[in-house]
Amino acid sequence: MFRFLPWRREGLSALLRLVLVVGLLEGVRSGYFAGLLPFYAPEHLGLGPAAFTLAFTLHQLAENLSKAAGGLLAERLGYGLTVTLAAATGLLALLLTPRADSAWILWTLGALWGLTFSSLYPGLMTLASRIARPGMDARALAFTLSLVMPWVGLGLVGVGQVAQRHPLQALYLLLAAQGLALLVALSLVRFRIPVPPPSRERYPLYRLLLFVPAAFGQTFAPGLVSLFLLRFAKEELGLEPLALGGLLVLGGGAAFLLLPFTGRLVDRRGYQAALVLGLFLLALVMARLGTGPHPYELPAAALLGGLGFSLFLPGWNGLLAKNLPQENRAAIWGSLMTVEGLGLALGPVAGGLLWEAFGLRAPFLAGSGIFLALSLLYLLLFRVRGLWRR
Repeated sequence: MFRFLPWRREGLSALLRLVLVVGLLEGVRSGYFAGLLPFYAPEHLGLGPAAFTLAFTLHQLAENLSKAAGGLLAERLGYGLTVTLAAATGLLALLLTPRADSAWILWTLGALWGLTFSSLYPGLMTLASRIARPGMDARALAFTLSLVMPWVGLGLVGVGQVAQRHPLQALYLLLAAQGLALLVALSLVRFRIPVPPPSRERYPLYRLLLFVPAAFGQTFAPGLVSLFLLRFAKEELGLEPLALGGLLVLGGGAAFLLLPFTGRLVDRRGYQAALVLGLFLLALVMARLGTGPHPYELPAAALLGGLGFSLFLPGWNGLLAKNLPQENRAAIWGSLMTVEGLGLALGPVAGGLLWEAFGLRAPFLAGSGIFLALSLLYLLLFRVRGLWRR
C-alpha cells in the first residue's frame, strides 16, 4: 500500500496524525466563527454581528501577518510543540467564550488564537515536502492540503446545523473536537521537522520575489467574488443556494478526483505547463461567468474550473517544492502564505468597489483578467533560463 502514497514511510505516521490535528483545528475554527457565533453571540453574550465578525478579522490578521515567524518557530522550537500550543489555546478560547460578554474579550481571544495558528500550515507543508518520495513532491503537497481542507466545510455545516437550534450543544461539540485535537497533538509534542544538512549553494534572493504575484493573485482573484457569490448566483444565473452548492461540489469533486493524475503529470513532466494552463482555465471560467452563461453551461464551467484547480494546485506546489531554499523553508513558506492572506483579505473590499461602480459581473471579469495576467507572466518567466530549478 505504501508504494502508492507520495510520502516516505519514515515520518508518515507523524504526518497523518498532524493532518488529523490540523484538520480538527480547522473544522473547529470554521465551526466556531461561522457556525456557532452568529447564533451564540447575540443570544448568550449580547454581542451583535459587528463584534463577532471583527473577532474573526482580528483572528485572520493575527494568523496571516505572523506566518513567517510561526514557520520559523515550527522549525526552531519543534512543530509538535507549536501544534500542541495551537490546540491548547483554541481549547482555552472555547472555554472562556461563555465569559466573553464584552467585545474586547472576544477580540482578544480571537487574536491570540490566530497567533498560535500561524505555525500550522508553514510547518505542515514543509514537513510534507521533506518526507515526499523522490519525484513525488507535487503530489505530496497537493494531497496534504486536500486531506485538510474538507474539514473547513465539515465544521461549518456540522456545527451550523446544531447551533441554529441548540447553541450550547454546538459549543460542547466544539469543545469535544478541540479536546480530541489536543490529545492527538500531545502524542506529537516532541516531534521535530527533519532538517537537511546545510547547503553550500548560495540561494538567489531575487527568486523569492518571483513567487509573490501568484501567491497574491491566487487568493485575491477569487476573493473579489467570495462575499456575494450567493447573490450573483441568484440575480445573474437564477440559481438557488442548493443548486449553487451542487455546482461547487461538482467542481470540487472533479478537482479532487483528478489530483492523482495531474499530480503525477507535474512530478513527471514538470510544473510549468500545469501552472500556466491551470491559471488560464480559471481565467476562462471566471470570464464566462462574468459574461452571463446559459444555465446548461454551468455544469461544464464547474468541471472546467475543477480541472483548472487540479492543475494549478500541484503546479504551484511543485514550483515551490523545487525552488524554495531548504534552510528556513517553513519561515519562507510562511512569508508567502502571509502574501496569500493579504490577497484573501483585500479581495472582498476590491470586489465590493467594483460591484458598486460597474455591477455584479465586474468582479468576475476582473478576476479573470488577474488569472490571465498571471498565466501570461509565468509563461514568460518560465522561458527565461536560470530563473528556476526544473
